[in-house]
Amino acid sequence: MIRARNIRVWGLLVLTLIASGCSNVRRLGMGKPLKNQGVGKIMHRYESTISNADWYGMRLAVSSHSESDNQSFKVNVRMRRDSAIWLSITPALGVEVARIMLTEDSVKFFSKVPGDRFGYLGDYTAVENNFGAPVDFKMLQSVLLGHAVELNADGDDYISRIDELSYVLITKYKRRVMRLVGAKDKEIHPDTDLEIVETTARDARVVERVLDRSEGEDLLIKRYWFDGLQGYLVHSKFDDLYNSQSIDVFHTRHTIEGGGLVPQKTTMMVISGDLEQKIEIEITRLRSGRAYEMPFKLPADVELRSTF
Repeated sequence: MIRARNIRVWGLLVLTLIASGCSNVRRLGMGKPLKNQGVGKIMHRYESTISNADWYGMRLAVSSHSESDNQSFKVNVRMRRDSAIWLSITPALGVEVARIMLTEDSVKFFSKVPGDRFGYLGDYTAVENNFGAPVDFKMLQSVLLGHAVELNADGDDYISRIDELSYVLITKYKRRVMRLVGAKDKEIHPDTDLEIVETTARDARVVERVLDRSEGEDLLIKRYWFDGLQGYLVHSKFDDLYNSQSIDVFHTRHTIEGGGLVPQKTTMMVISGDLEQKIEIEITRLRSGRAYEMPFKLPADVELRSTF
């Protein structure tokens, strides 16, 4: 029964994706661009592709590259959606070096590295300091499952565009942002590089006033690219003008799992000032629908630190 039910779910998903992309297939076959679609329809098609199982088990191959450091390691992941994420990290030698337990408001970390054995019990501040950008539970879950981070269901917050074979949603923004980037939100295109424009002393004063009067969220511009034929998320870009940071997230090689599509490959590019970091995540094993244990215990004699 379970197997038959899964087949029906997969079949329904595939039929939905095919039906929604038929008109565009014909248009592309005739050399025409994608048909214009409203924000609501783009969101609806994307939501129909989301994987939403209660439980996931993953095996990841992760690599991190920056100018000063290169690392690669394996990660076992057990996830209860919207509740907890458990991670076990092993380097090439195959011996567990760290264990992590994440919930919406807490982080537990246990380093087992000889000579650097310690524990951390706290919030996401330490994670953000290590990553160099804002991080929370929802973001990590969304990145692993290929969901759109902080996509607001209120379609009035976005403008829709076409970028070759993708539909793009771009956040609308306030006049203060226009003063910083020198363009209205309707003039922004999918490939526009957004940065603070400051060419004169007057510009510098305007920028200073806008930054002083703004919160970080006010100056965050989000863009989302969705496959033009099937509707799943392929690329997200976040321009944080307040902190002079940008994050690009690319999803590829989608597979059907948990009633939707999950990307087998995710690449993140983080740029903060002159620093650039590239993180690649490949899912080498993926299962859903099975509950997992999430064992985490700090030994009584382990040193607790305020960061990691």
